Amino acid sequence: MSDISFVILYVDNPEASAAFYADLLGRPPVEASPTFAMFAMRSGVMLGLWSRHTVAPAAAAAGGGRDR
Repeated sequence: MSDISFVILYVDNPEASAAFYADLLGRPPVEASPTFAMFAMRSGVMLGLWSRHTVAPAAAAAGGGRDR
């Protein structure tokens, strides 16, 4: 299996989520907009936070990743 290099989380509010992760990680995002933010981890893994309301195709799963 290949190593993971990029993780995307679909979030309700990317700006609020980016503020949370910036505080948690102790670093600002390397890219940010109203609908997306990206953080670079020291390991090289990238963490993306994407608005679940603007992603295409639409995100169908509810919070927690389970369909309801």
